Amino acid sequence: MKPIQSSCGIRCGLLAVWLSFNSPLAYSQNSAASPGTAISTASASKPAEDPADTKNQEEALKKKVATAHKGVYYANDFSYVLDPSYTGHEIGDSLKRRRFFKTGFYDIGGEYRLRQHHEDGIRGIGLTGKDDDFLLRRARLYGNFEFTKNVRVFSEMIDGRSDFENLAPRGIEVNEYDMLNLFAEAKIWSAGDRSVSVRAGRQEMALGDQRLISPLDWSNTRRTFDGYRATAKSKTLTVDGFYTNPVIVDKTSFDSPDLQQEFMGLYSSYTGFKDEVLDFYVLRYNNASGTQNYDFNTFGTRLNGSEGDQLYDFEVMYQAGRNTDGTAHDASSYTAGLGRKLNSQSAADPRIWLYFDWASGGDVLGAGNGFHHLFPLAHRYNGFMDLFGRRNLGDVNSFLTFKPTSEFTILTWYHYFFLANEADSPYNVTMLPFNPGNAPGSRDLGHELDLLGTYAISPRQSLMLGYSHFWAGKYYNTTAGVPTHKDANFLFTQWSMAF
Repeated sequence: MKPIQSSCGIRCGLLAVWLSFNSPLAYSQNSAASPGTAISTASASKPAEDPADTKNQEEALKKKVATAHKGVYYANDFSYVLDPSYTGHEIGDSLKRRRFFKTGFYDIGGEYRLRQHHEDGIRGIGLTGKDDDFLLRRARLYGNFEFTKNVRVFSEMIDGRSDFENLAPRGIEVNEYDMLNLFAEAKIWSAGDRSVSVRAGRQEMALGDQRLISPLDWSNTRRTFDGYRATAKSKTLTVDGFYTNPVIVDKTSFDSPDLQQEFMGLYSSYTGFKDEVLDFYVLRYNNASGTQNYDFNTFGTRLNGSEGDQLYDFEVMYQAGRNTDGTAHDASSYTAGLGRKLNSQSAADPRIWLYFDWASGGDVLGAGNGFHHLFPLAHRYNGFMDLFGRRNLGDVNSFLTFKPTSEFTILTWYHYFFLANEADSPYNVTMLPFNPGNAPGSRDLGHELDLLGTYAISPRQSLMLGYSHFWAGKYYNTTAGVPTHKDANFLFTQWSMAF
């Protein structure tokens, strides 16, 4: 059993920050390149450079520093610390790109995050009419050990906790002392810009726009899998093949994979077109766990890109297979988005998008015959209040982003939700039907407004403030058995630091 009363979340974060400043391996501009110390960044005298080139190099280096931590930490890139022109020292630099034996490197780092929730009418899953205030805290600590340029081991722990709540935490809010990633990876073939690598062990996955496969960073626990993955790359094409079992979060014991659930597939991404990404994928999800006994095969394609100031984002998904009741599964979903840069010459970079999201429902109330969204980042696409999952759902939405300053980004997002099929229930983000015992009185689910401000305190720290309001639609006033028909509010504040 995991110790329930420990405060490792805070201790791990503070310890890693202390190490980053006090380690005897602290980064030094003048240190010699030897095992256990950073590679020297001292450089010989160079001819005078063009000021414009120097400025461009500085901007590129600043971008590398700011984006070093990726959505999955095993993809982090800390090569900037070896750049002779890098003179900064961000939190955690002293533990990045350190010599490991004679042929390798290691990186040690992590994240600490605090998020305060005020939930009015949405505590639980869906529009529940229940209120709560609570604090979520999450610590992550990773170690990347590259024995050679072709072989590495990556490990990452997590400690996610909830405090001060009046009602029971959701399943995605608490996971004490567990592993998000623990895998070995080897590059088994390479020639120029082409390579093939294999990976085995516990691993997070983020593919495409994460509408179907995501580690779900909004969650206080994140999502991970046990299994195998092979990746073939060239300059313009990446193909991933994987076979995994989803890992089930256990709040106080070590998480284990559900061997009765299989998730596998092929996912390809092509970047050979100018300013475009084109994906094709085939995914299979076989769930033989308990009463949820179904298998779905998902075929999809995604096109994302821009032409001048015009932006576009399209994704089409079709599912076939077998439902829990043994009937044939026949479902689909699509996303169509058009955007525009309103003033590409402005530092504020204002952008506006208009989207239409649609996911099919079934003809049987609450039977789950509609589209299944697999393992997505639902929070990003169908409202920050997480009232609905991508099944039996229509969502007309539009958002605007702009930057009043270089550090501050504002987002406003409006959604109108409706049932794709009035013969079926709405579904929540866990793909379970909401109020399945009563036929909908209306397709009108309601409207949601999301406001979000993000301030980059530094390349390693950010502060977020979000507010959302949901206007309940006619469905809640005309359908028997709903827990409430009142509107709802959601307010959160989040601080995070990567190191």
